[in-house]
Amino acid sequence: MKFAEVKRHLNKPDETYLCDLIGRGADFVVLKYVSDRDWQVAGQPIPAGTSTFAYYRAAGGSVVWKMVGPQGNLTGYLFHICKELEIQEDRVIYLDLLLDLWFDPTGECTVLDRDELEDSQQKGQVSKNDLAWIFRHEREIVQEFESIVSDLDHLIHRLLPAPGSF
Repeated sequence: MKFAEVKRHLNKPDETYLCDLIGRGADFVVLKYVSDRDWQVAGQPIPAGTSTFAYYRAAGGSVVWKMVGPQGNLTGYLFHICKELEIQEDRVIYLDLLLDLWFDPTGECTVLDRDELEDSQQKGQVSKNDLAWIFRHEREIVQEFESIVSDLDHLIHRLLPAPGSF
């Protein structure tokens, strides 16, 4: 089943991606998207054919993307700090709050887009409450990284039990 991810932005037009619904519960959804082009995150190449497993929790302050290369190798985890996450029947909608955290396969963290956040703050696009939310979730993600990705990995394995599914 196709499921839409609608990523709202503070400083640019919204983006919509059509994904495959992998599973859902009362307060979460897991989607899969396969990239049709090469790109990169924090200098890490993300080749075409990479599968992204996206985990959305209704009460969460971030969206987590687990990226797995075409040969099944872990490429990394990308966390988008967000708010106003809403799971609907055929879509998930959230407001991206600019700051992202990239964890490479070794678990090393790179904070992305801090300059974009500062620019948006100077333009009045980010409130003091948003900043407090962003920094609180940044700390929580770094402190709880291993637990978060362990939970996500278990969830993916439960939803996609066949070997080599991801």
